[in-house]
Amino acid sequence: MIFKSFAVAFSMYSKIPMPRVEWNEKNLRYALCFFPFVGAVIGALIFCWMLLCQKFSANIFLQTLPLLVIPLLVTGGFHADGFLDTSDALSSYKSKEEKLLILKDPHIGSFAVIKFFILCLIYLALASLFELNHAFYSWCLSFVLARIFSAFAAVNFKCAKNNGTLYAFSSSTAKKITNAVLVLELLLCSFAMVYLSPISGSCIVILLALFFAYFRMMALKKFGGVTGDLCGWFVCMAETIAVLSCGLLILLGF
Repeated sequence: MIFKSFAVAFSMYSKIPMPRVEWNEKNLRYALCFFPFVGAVIGALIFCWMLLCQKFSANIFLQTLPLLVIPLLVTGGFHADGFLDTSDALSSYKSKEEKLLILKDPHIGSFAVIKFFILCLIYLALASLFELNHAFYSWCLSFVLARIFSAFAAVNFKCAKNNGTLYAFSSSTAKKITNAVLVLELLLCSFAMVYLSPISGSCIVILLALFFAYFRMMALKKFGGVTGDLCGWFVCMAETIAVLSCGLLILLGF
């Protein structure tokens, strides 16, 4: 059952090939416990890429661009899709019900494209400052931390809809066990980040925790709860905040 939950999580949240597993209540029960592991794969691949770039003295463009591309390739743009849909809904300034309808719309509006383009530029600009050091190692773990917080939201926040993938996950989840596992993952990940880089790691952990609190208030106020698209928006924003935090500290000389 544990392996099947692992396979479901990776099948849902990544493009990494997994054995075919039936999506039933039993197999969904602990799937969100393994969602952060997708972030661990992304962090590991980014770390390996930087090692190669350092070894072969790659130019700054070749070194930086894959830091954005690797997360998109691993996830298949799953969270980016949620970011685009949520950006459209937030830009509409309509009622909660109308915002939820916009999330279902398969078309992408101009506001979403502009916001995603700006997000990518900010990400690339600050990621270009990174070097293979302890602050970078800590940042690699932020992909795990962002998904831990997103999983917490999926399990514990009110669902805006009584249908959809997120509702299926949250309603089938063994919440006590999942929360216990997520708390353990949160503590281990936060400790590792702070241990690797006390200043950078602490800043990322604190900023993501504060953004998580904001996310809860925003989701309840503007949508009446969370959806899968909103959780995808959170992951994209959290990853950018982590890059922003780490990059600004480098600029400030820390």
